[in-house]
Amino acid sequence: WISSTPRTGSMWLFNVTREILKESGYKVYPKLVTQHDQDNEFMNIYYKEALPDQNNLNKYVFKVHTILKSNIPRSKILTTIRDPRDICVSFKEFMRTDFKSALNATKTMLNFTKIYKNFESDYLMILKFENIEKKPINIIIEIGKFINCKISYNLAEKISNKFSKDNVKKMIKKNDNNLNFKMKENKKISKSEIVYFSKENYRSFDVNTGFQTGHISKRNSGDWKKILSPKEIEVVNSQFKDFLIENNYEKIKRFTKRNTYIPII
Repeated sequence: WISSTPRTGSMWLFNVTREILKESGYKVYPKLVTQHDQDNEFMNIYYKEALPDQNNLNKYVFKVHTILKSNIPRSKILTTIRDPRDICVSFKEFMRTDFKSALNATKTMLNFTKIYKNFESDYLMILKFENIEKKPINIIIEIGKFINCKISYNLAEKISNKFSKDNVKKMIKKNDNNLNFKMKENKKISKSEIVYFSKENYRSFDVNTGFQTGHISKRNSGDWKKILSPKEIEVVNSQFKDFLIENNYEKIKRFTKRNTYIPII
């Protein structure tokens, strides 16, 4: 189970976990990714297909934004955390929403960490988004160990390259171009290849990975310093004070007239 707050790297983790299992000789299900009500859809597949499946060569990987229980049969959980200030910026951008809505979505991470920090380490693994960015190959090897798949450095490097920012961006761009061409030429569009909100707001959707238009940003970790206003930063710092300290994130103490900052670790 990949169980975490949105915009914390869960889609990367979902695909990497699936790829590790595939490269280890397992058949991975579900074969295609649904975009509609994923949490309920994956729960249904778990109870109807995964739980009764006794074939040891079949593995199931589910991605949900729901907090799970500590004793799900035949299961392991991987979850992610991220600097809440970067989550706010990412959520606001991806969902085209305001700061208040982005903050409310970000605050769900507090519920995840509060509950998941008490789970057994052989049942749940917590990954930092920033570590995924900085050392993806090492993280992939760690994921492999957690799900009982011993993989080499070379294989981890291969998987890391496949799901690198640049390669995922290329895949998304290809899907975007294909979708825009179909819309322009009035060709038939499958419901599975588009996330539709309105004529002005829609995304391409990749059924093999779940990646959508805009999933990969041009920003880097820490860019919240240039995007959020001093007041917004103050609000997030206040709401996440304990989380920032416990997880060794930089906390902003005060701003000068030139909008520079003094960090506290």
